[in-house]
Amino acid sequence: MKDELWMRTWNNGHPHFSNDLHRGLLWLLASFRRVGSRVARPVPIAGAKPLPVTQHDAA
Repeated sequence: MKDELWMRTWNNGHPHFSNDLHRGLLWLLASFRRVGSRVARPVPIAGAKPLPVTQHDAA
């Protein structure tokens, strides 16, 4: 009988749980995308010179 009550409770609450989980995962994904876009595209500093390319001697 306890199993049946547990399953009924689970079935009644599962759609709400799934919606909350989905909403939370979308929020995390959006947060990681915002951070990733900041890291992936550094903004060049105005007036900065590019770093010189080092040349290696042929061995």
